[in-house]
Amino acid sequence: MAQPAVPLTFGRYEALFHVASGGMAEVFAARLRGPAGFEKLVAVKRLLPELADDHFVTMFLDEARLAAHISSPHVVQTLELGRADDDGALYIVMELVVGVTLYDLAVAVIDGSLGALPIPVVAEILSQSARGLDDAHNATTPTGQRLHVIHRDISPQNILVGADGRVRVTDFGIARAVMRSTQTQAGQLKGKVAYVSPEQAKGKALDRRSDVFSLGVVAWECLTGRSLFNTGDPIETLDRVKELRIPNPKELREDCPDELATAVLWALSRDPEQRCPNAARFARAITDAVPERPSKRKLANFVQEHAGEALETIQKRIRSVSSGREKTIMRPAPTSREESSRIVPSVAVESGMQPLIGSPTGPPPASEGASEEARRVMGTATTPAVPALPSMGTEEITSTPAIRKQRNGPERAPGGKKLNVVTAIGLAAWVGAAALAYWTLAG
Repeated sequence: MAQPAVPLTFGRYEALFHVASGGMAEVFAARLRGPAGFEKLVAVKRLLPELADDHFVTMFLDEARLAAHISSPHVVQTLELGRADDDGALYIVMELVVGVTLYDLAVAVIDGSLGALPIPVVAEILSQSARGLDDAHNATTPTGQRLHVIHRDISPQNILVGADGRVRVTDFGIARAVMRSTQTQAGQLKGKVAYVSPEQAKGKALDRRSDVFSLGVVAWECLTGRSLFNTGDPIETLDRVKELRIPNPKELREDCPDELATAVLWALSRDPEQRCPNAARFARAITDAVPERPSKRKLANFVQEHAGEALETIQKRIRSVSSGREKTIMRPAPTSREESSRIVPSVAVESGMQPLIGSPTGPPPASEGASEEARRVMGTATTPAVPALPSMGTEEITSTPAIRKQRNGPERAPGGKKLNVVTAIGLAAWVGAAALAYWTLAG
């Protein structure tokens, strides 16, 4: 006899609606009720219960406890950790951010009338992100002990641009637990590689400068509207991280100030000793290069105007909650063993490489095939097959349109030229769908 559906709760939090699903987690908006009509809306990330072996649980909780010590207006706050009584799934209760990921905002802007993210907007988003990173890197325990937090997974999907004009970095602590869980004794790295630092790609010890490099990749892509290293093939992408010549952003976008291009290239120095030493210095270099940036209110207005359907959908659900029309999610009884680990099994979960931002930049490394080191780090036995992408010469770099989502059929470039946009589906499956409290996991 089938089991009846039951309300979905996470400890004292009742789930209100599903936000997104990925290969390792599901995200829900939830509510905490209290006396005298008190209510607080939060976001809950539920990890799939098959991940909850004792080794992973220990690592995950250790890392999440570290993340809970980060106090910053530019970092998504971790409120609570828990483990479900029924299936043992780990979950994290976090600050609810009504907004969009930087990736989704960029896509909406490029597909809209502007055609490119304005330089002042890019500078403000990057400077706030860098300040959040710096706050995390300098986080301490209540007794003043340095935590030495490193994000390890900075990407446009882990930067949230709120409808309140505030930018927040998310997923601190989680990336390292996942990486340690999926890393073999031979040092194989599983997951996203398009934003890793060269030292991370080589399996070396990391410090805060690794995150600075990753944010530099984000900066370069937001300015140019192209993927810097990502080709859709994880092994080839890893080789490009280590070998590809990094073009000056001004080569692809003439209105980029020289000082801003210099700051981005500083963050992208492959030698950590020559790189921008910390996120605070990077933030200062950006603000010095672009002193005229939007205020918090103007950035909020920009998000409201250009974020598109993703933000509208979330805000509509929030209004429905406030009016009392949104009810607690009922957890259906699973119809198969495969579905039993997911609350929302009907949602398609993507897999593979992280989505491309525009077309790949320049040709792949001159060496024939992927390096042995890249294959060792990635682990060829588990690398998904991805169709090879055509290399692009430098003459094509300046004429290719900016950030595009996956499309069917040709796109028309701003100049009227048609081209097929090559995309690869992201490891973080919920990248393109959610605008609310986005947390991407490598997996």
